[in-house]
Amino acid sequence: MDATNTNKDRTIQLDGGRTLGYAEYGDPQGRPLFYFHGWPSSRIEARSWQGDAIAARLNIRLIAVDRPGTGLSDFLPKRRFVDWPKDVCALADHLGLPKFAVMSYSAGSPYALACAAFSGAERRPAASAWGIPDRLTRVGIVSGVGQPFSAPGATKGMPTIMLWTTARIHPRLTALLFSMMRGTLEKAPRDQLPTSAKQAMMAEADFEYIKQNPRINGANLDGGVEAMRRGTYGPAYDASLYWKPWGFRLEDIHVPVLVWHGEEDLNAPVEPHGRHLAKTIP
Repeated sequence: MDATNTNKDRTIQLDGGRTLGYAEYGDPQGRPLFYFHGWPSSRIEARSWQGDAIAARLNIRLIAVDRPGTGLSDFLPKRRFVDWPKDVCALADHLGLPKFAVMSYSAGSPYALACAAFSGAERRPAASAWGIPDRLTRVGIVSGVGQPFSAPGATKGMPTIMLWTTARIHPRLTALLFSMMRGTLEKAPRDQLPTSAKQAMMAEADFEYIKQNPRINGANLDGGVEAMRRGTYGPAYDASLYWKPWGFRLEDIHVPVLVWHGEEDLNAPVEPHGRHLAKTIP
């Protein structure tokens, strides 16, 4: 059952009554590609890099999905990364997609990798509760988190480490910080450059690009505000998952995976993350 807020925003009701939200961009008849957003963000993030126009030009049907507790999606207590493929399959079934690809940005990577690790699960009965039968064609990881934050050196140099660390202690601490930040994010001008504090959280090349395309900053702000639509606990709980075992091994992935990672990335540094993915995935 669908409900729309704009011509792109939609929801479905999953088994058990939980709502899953998503937005579609690009070519409605194109090749299906699910997009998994970063943190804290939402399906709206796909707008920030001109996802609609680029996907249309490439004949891609881009389907950006809100994680549980984020945006239009209901919270799922005690969820793990390995619960995500089942939601993706349910949405693919609803949309009538027998085959599809997935891509992720930044903190969306464990969700894409979970789909990859449990693809073809009918051949591995132990994974059948979470798996995607042979429907996943390929995976793209853009600036992705490559290993749990509890791994040695995994959080070194990350500018947003305080928000991640408070979530490790207890998600409600991060939720409280988000509640304090929410009003500022909502009121921030959408057509201006990021603040100096925000500039310190990104590579110089990224900041220079946003100077030429200030609407990206607005789309990023909108994505963050939308993440808190159902409250601040959902995205805070999401952050706590990155400190725990992911529930799968990168070595078990046998779907084609392409990793893009900038060498100057600050939020998910290439050395403990991007290179680890490239080295570990078969």
